[in-house]
Formats: sequence, structure tokens, C-alpha cells
Amino acid sequence: MCRWAAWKGAWIFLFAAWICPGPVFGGEGRLSLVGMGPGDPDLATVRALGRLREADIVFTLSSDLLERFGAEFEGKDVRDLSGSGVTRHHARSDSNDAVAGKAPAPTEGGKTRGGLVREVKRALREGKKIVFVDSGDPLIYGPWVWLLGEFGDSGMEVVPGVSSFNAGLAALRRDPTWSPDTHTIILTTDRARSGDRLEELAAHRCSLVLFTHKTEFPEMMRKLTTRYPAATPVAVVFYAGYEGRESVVRGTLETIVPLMAGRDLPLEHIVFVGDFLDYRMGGER
Repeated sequence: MCRWAAWKGAWIFLFAAWICPGPVFGGEGRLSLVGMGPGDPDLATVRALGRLREADIVFTLSSDLLERFGAEFEGKDVRDLSGSGVTRHHARSDSNDAVAGKAPAPTEGGKTRGGLVREVKRALREGKKIVFVDSGDPLIYGPWVWLLGEFGDSGMEVVPGVSSFNAGLAALRRDPTWSPDTHTIILTTDRARSGDRLEELAAHRCSLVLFTHKTEFPEMMRKLTTRYPAATPVAVVFYAGYEGRESVVRGTLETIVPLMAGRDLPLEHIVFVGDFLDYRMGGER
């Protein structure tokens, strides 16, 4: 009887392990892509902060995030991959090198996408909670988007964050969907490799938001003047969401380049274009 009970218990254990291995063996970990918001730490969502506090391993590309969330990072296994070559636009793929017949080129830190994916999968099998953090919202020009393809639609949780786009609008106190002639917004950039030509997008004369990514400001404005009237309002928001540092320069397509002349443009600036900037709500002074 005792022997039968032991065999029965063993079979139940093995069956449970087969249908649900996590709870039995300590299980698969959790993988999260987390947006920490722009600017000050209090713009991060409750869920984002919770995932960061629960994390065993945190991957980041931003020393700024390490400074802004120092308390949350304390005691974590933090892996700073800035300059490692794994980001979206200049990441090197092991498979791409093999197809091209090239020897793997060295990268700073010796990290490749394939190596990072293997590292993450190994940690997940050990039951680790892994978080990739990004400023703003991770799905708006985010450097970690390629990971979703590696781990599948259900293999990686995404925690949305407040975008610099949202923080910039809050600084302007304007709604880009609210103007006399358009209720449409275009979010774009002016990267050379993009298939979207800025001049063609400008032809729609919608409310336009430009994520600058170190693009040439005068050249961007020149392209816009081919389609927008010279008197079209423009606003440049610096350090959106940073209390005490946030500032705004306002002008038109005709005047904004001289107004910006001589300014050192930080990475943290975002450009808004459109009549919505001058539109006054009913009763507004």
C-alpha cells in the first residue's frame, strides 16, 4: 500500500511538472519591457516602478535612468549596455554576419543581439525577473523594440510609459487634436534612413510632432517650409517633464531658426508644429 502511494505521488508530481513546470521547479522567470517616462521620477507609472523593484536583472542603455532612479536600482544586478551595439538601428546580428560571409566585428563590451538573447533566456530558465528599461514610452522610437520579435508577442510583457510627446504637450498646455482645420497628429522624425520624407508628410498640414534624435534643426525647418505656410507656429520644448529645467521656445517656421541660433541642442528636446499651438479654447485668455 505504501509503495503504491509513493508511486502514485511520483506520477502526480511528474504530471504536474509536465503541464505546469513553473510552480513545481521554481519555474520560468518574467521578462518585461518597461517605459520609465520622461523627466522626473514621479512621472513613472506605479506599475513601472513595481516591475523595477521586483527585478533581479535590469538592462539599460541610459546613464540618465541610472541617476533618475538610483534608489530603485540599488541592490539590483544592473547591466548597462550603452555603446554595446545591441540597439535597434546599429545593432549587429550574428546571423546577418554569417549570411554576409563576414567575420563578427568586435563591439564595445563584446555584446551582440544573439549573445544578449541567449543570456536572457538562460536567466529566465533560472527563474529570474528581467526588466529592460527605457525613457519615455518603450514603443515610441524605443531601442529595445527588436526584443519583441525575439521573444514573441506573449513572451515579453510591455509596461507603457509617459512619452516626451505627452510631457511636451503638458508644457505647452495644448491639444494637437484641437484646432480649426485638423484633428490629426503625425509623430515622426527626420532620420536619413527613414522611408518617410518629411516634405511629403508636411503636405498634409496636420499637427506635427518631431522626435529630433540629433537631426539638423535648420534643415528640418527648411523641409517643412516647402509645404507649411511661413507663419505656421512652431514650439521647441527642452527637457520635457523635468521640473526646474523644462523650457519652451516659440516662434514660426519663418522665425524659429534665428531664435534657436547659438543654442546647444540637448538630446532632450522635441518639436511641435501646427496651428493648434496658437488655437485658443473657448473662454481662454
